[in-house]
Order: sequence, then structure tokens, then C-alpha cells
Amino acid sequence: MSKGSAVSDSILLSRVQSTVGVGLFAAACLVLFSMNLRASSGTEGAAFLDIPVGAGPAALGSAYTALASDAYAPIYNPAGLGFLNNAEVAAQHLSYLESINYEFGSFVLPLSRRPSAGHEGATLGALGFAVQYLGTGDITQTNPDGTSANAPYSDHYAAYSLAYGRKIRDNLSLGATGKAVQGKLADVSATAYAADLGALYAANEKLALAATLTNLGSKLTFENEGDSLPLAFHLGAAYKIENHLKSTVEGVYNKTGLFSGRAGFEWSPLEAISLRAGYKTDTTKELSALSGLTVGLGLHIFGQEFAYAWLPYGDLGDTQYFSLLLKFGGKEEERKNLIQYNAIKLHRVAQSMKPEDPEYQQLMRLLRDDEEKTALLPAAGGRQP
Repeated sequence: MSKGSAVSDSILLSRVQSTVGVGLFAAACLVLFSMNLRASSGTEGAAFLDIPVGAGPAALGSAYTALASDAYAPIYNPAGLGFLNNAEVAAQHLSYLESINYEFGSFVLPLSRRPSAGHEGATLGALGFAVQYLGTGDITQTNPDGTSANAPYSDHYAAYSLAYGRKIRDNLSLGATGKAVQGKLADVSATAYAADLGALYAANEKLALAATLTNLGSKLTFENEGDSLPLAFHLGAAYKIENHLKSTVEGVYNKTGLFSGRAGFEWSPLEAISLRAGYKTDTTKELSALSGLTVGLGLHIFGQEFAYAWLPYGDLGDTQYFSLLLKFGGKEEERKNLIQYNAIKLHRVAQSMKPEDPEYQQLMRLLRDDEEKTALLPAAGGRQP
């Protein structure tokens, strides 16, 4: 088989795979958004656990289960920790509805066994820790006669999560999160315990599939009244349409009987900017159709991200997210990716040349040099889904 024929076959196969991937993603979107939204009776405690964390995930309609291989993994999918390459920190501030503030912070760290003589360091998965806090601040108490009481009070909810994820195959990771949930209403407190279970499968370099079961645990009981945590099953997919555009879709089934669909798109016209938009049906039954819209952007500077998101809630107002995502120790990986990226560009240029051309022979020498440099670099860890 000639080189030209091999290149043509490779291009044809790539187009077929892309077409199939887009078709599967479109089919998933149709299935999710054709579901009739319905709700059943019942109450839930600690509903703040359903509030999105992170401006990036929030701007994508919270459809992040198949993308969570970063510092947001302890909340969205602990299995994503199995694909983690570097230590990361995430932090968020959200001025929520009325005078309510929502804070979030997380830290994730990959674990590996140090290499010994004749043996490479083994990947042992990754650990993650996250804190969510929703508080009202001080509220002035009022006496029966309408006068102010001396001591103010405050209400708050908090969740403390410890997560672990690890690959069981090169393209499949499993994970679990244990969490303690606390609530305080005036002088009454309650505590509950729960777990999240997750799986993340990287089907290929473009398509990732994921599933999670969240908030499986005890009731949050204030005095004699207890409410179940918001137990839910998530099924998601993420597809990279091309290098600058990726999409994600997710279906959620809640224990209360609520079906909802989520979807998002991220376009990066420049390496330093990501524009995001999404839609989720979680709130559209009680509020307007506009309340499902989510938009935002991310600014990438030296490998770090500052993100913003805007989410409307109809007559209740809107919310504005601000978050940071910081990565540590990724210089070698970035260098390796840069070499591989340059090699891909050279290959594409070479396809338009004839083997006997001097320029073609020079490109081949450059490609061999790049391959040798890549081989000398330390392993960068698992691939991102």
C-alpha cells in the first residue's frame, strides 16, 4: 500500500469516527431533552448540595460528570481523580439569592509510588478534599412586640468531602466520596453522612462517558424531623467536536421522581479564552424557561483559570459565580504535549509534499528529533478524558 493511500484511509477513518461520535452525542441530546419533566411529592434536606460549584461547570449547565478530571471531581465525579495528572486547587465565591453566600474550596493530589531500581513509579490514584458552605450571615431576632432582640442568629449548611479515585484500566476509573453534612437553623443543629459513587470511561481521545450515584446516606434530622438527602443518579457524556470546541450532555434522575436534562458547549477561539454556554431543566418547572440558561467565560493565564458564570433564576433574581482553578507541577506534561502538537503539524505539512522533495526529507528529520525528545521526557500520567 502506498503512503498516499495509507494517508487517505487514515483521513477517511478519522472522519467516520467523528461522524459516529457526533451522531451518538446528538442522539443522547434528543433522548435527554425529550424526557417529560415531572415531580412527585416528598421533601429533601440539604438541598444546597444541588447548587453547582465552580463557575466553569456552572456555565456548562452543570453537565460536568464526564469532564470532572480536575479539582471539581470530589463534587461532580470522584472517578475523575483517576485521570488526574497534577495537584490542583479550586476556590469559589457566590453571592447567591438575597443575602445568602455560597463558598467552595477543594484540593486534589495524585498519588504515586516512588520509582525504584528497575521499576517505574506506580500510579495509586488520587485523593481529593472539598468544603461547601452556604450561610445567611447574622439575622436580627425580633421579639413578639416587634422590638429587636439582643442576640442575632445565623443559619448555615456545610458539607465536608473526602474523595478517592483510581484507574482500574487505562481508560476506566472508579471513585468514591465520603461526606459529612451539617446544618444549623438558629440554635438547632443536625448532621448526616453520605457517599457518592462514580465511574468515568474514556472511550477514545474525543468521547468520555460517566455515571454517578450521589448523596446516598442518612437523613438530616433537626430535633425529631428528618429529611432525606437529595439522592440522584447522573449519566453523562462529553465529546470533543474539534480542538477548540467541546460539548457535554447529562441526564439526572432524582429520588423524588424528577427527571432533568443538562447540556453545555465550550468554545475556545484563543488559547487564553473559553466561552461557555449551557442549559438545564432542573429549575424550569417552578420558574421560567429562561432560568435554565447558563453562560460564562474562562481566562487561562500560565495554565491557571479564572472563570465567571451568570445564572438567572427568574423573579428570584440571578447569581454570579467567580472561581479560580490552579494547577501545580504540570510543566513537563505541557512540554511533552507541545512537542507532540508540533509533530502533528509537521505531519500534516508533509502530507502535501512528495518524498523526493528536500523539504520533505528535512521535515522527516525534525519529526524523528521530536520523537526522541518525547521519549526522553518522564511519563505525564494518564490521558484526560
